[in-house]
Amino acid sequence: MKKKLRWVLMACVIVLMTVLWIWQPWKAAPKKTRNGPATARVSLENVVHTILATGKVMPQVGAEVNVGARISGRLDKLYVNVGDTVGKGQIIAEIEKEDLEATTAEKEAEVALVEARLEALKREGPQEIAQKEAELAERKAKLEFVRCKLSRDDQLLKKALISNEDWEETSSDFKAARAQYEVAQRKLQLANTNFDEGLKQLAAELRRTQASLKNALVKLSYAAIHAPLSGVVGSVSTREGETVAAGLSAPTFVTIVDLKRLQLDAYVDEVDIGRVKVGQKGFFSVDAFPGKEFHGRVTAIYPQAVIQNDVVTYDCIISIDTPYDGLLRPQMTATVTIMVANKENVLVLPVGAVKHRAGQNVVWRRKGDRIEDVSVTTGWQDDTRVEILSGLSEGEVVLLSPPTDIK
Repeated sequence: MKKKLRWVLMACVIVLMTVLWIWQPWKAAPKKTRNGPATARVSLENVVHTILATGKVMPQVGAEVNVGARISGRLDKLYVNVGDTVGKGQIIAEIEKEDLEATTAEKEAEVALVEARLEALKREGPQEIAQKEAELAERKAKLEFVRCKLSRDDQLLKKALISNEDWEETSSDFKAARAQYEVAQRKLQLANTNFDEGLKQLAAELRRTQASLKNALVKLSYAAIHAPLSGVVGSVSTREGETVAAGLSAPTFVTIVDLKRLQLDAYVDEVDIGRVKVGQKGFFSVDAFPGKEFHGRVTAIYPQAVIQNDVVTYDCIISIDTPYDGLLRPQMTATVTIMVANKENVLVLPVGAVKHRAGQNVVWRRKGDRIEDVSVTTGWQDDTRVEILSGLSEGEVVLLSPPTDIK
C-alpha cells in the first residue's frame, strides 16, 4: 500500500513539473498595451520665467550717514542713544565751545573797530575836503586880485606914475599869491587822494575782518552737531568727555539710517545676469518674516562684479514697493526671485517632446491613426517646458518620444 502511494506521489510531481515547464514561456512573452506611446497635448499657457538669487536689505544711497565732528575738542554733550529717532537738523551732540566763543567775540570787536574808523573817515573826510576847497577859493581870489593890481601897475610904470620900488612890491605879492594858490591846489588834491585811499583801505580791512568773523562763526557752529537727515540712530561711537581730533576724515559720532528709504541688493550669478534687465519685477522674503513677500522692480545693475569665495555675482538693485515700515532692517538676508520673462497665451510643450534632427527642431504629431514628423520653431524654454512659435496649434497631440522605427 505504501509502495503504491509513493508511485502516485511521484507521478503527481512529474505532471506538475511538466505543466510549469509548458506555462513559463507563455508568461514571459511581452504584452501589448492598449494605451500606446506616451503623448502630450499642445497647450496655451501664461509663461513666467524666473531666476533665484540671494540678497541683502540695504539703505538707499544717501539714506545712511556717518555723522562726525569738523573741529577738534572735547565732547561736551551727547543727546542721543542707539535706536533713538531723530529729525533733520536736530542737535545730537555738542563740543566744548568756550575758546570758540572767545575767538568769535574778538573777531566781532575787530569788525566793529574797522566799521567805526570807516564811519569816521566818511564823516571827516568830506569836511576836510570842503575846508581845502574853501582855502583854494580864497587863494584863487587873492591871486586874481594881485594879478589885476600888477597889470595896472605895469601901465602906471610905463607912464612913470609909480616908482620901480612900488612895481617890484606888487610883482613880489603876485608871485607869493600864485605860490600860495598852487599850495592850496596840492592840499586839496592830497585831501581827495587820502579820502579815496582811506576808503579803499578800510573797506578792504572791513572785508578781511568780516571774513575772519565769518570763519569764527562757522567754527562755532561746528560745535553743535546736527542730524543731516531724519532717521534712526544705528550706532554711537563716542562718549561724553572724550576728545576728538578732526583730521582728514571726520571722526564719527553716530550713524543715522532712514529706515523708510531701503532697497534690496540682489547678487545674481554671472550665468543669469545676461537675462536681468532694468524694470523687471522681483520679489523676496526674509527669515524674520518667512510668510511675507516684498515686491519691487530692478532699478539698476552694477557693472562691477562682486567676487566672494571665487563665485562671481553682480549686484542688482531692486526697489521695495511693498509697505515695509517697521518690518525690514539693513543687512537682513533675503531669498530673491526675479521675473526675467513673462509671456501670456504661449503655446508650450514638455521640453522632451522636441528633438533635434538634421539641424531642425522636430516633433512627432499624431493625427488619428497616423504619426507624422513636423518641424517647429521654438522660443523660450526652461527645465520642463518649451515655447512653440510655429509648426503646431493648440490642442494637437505629439509623442513624447520618437516612434520605435525612427532612428
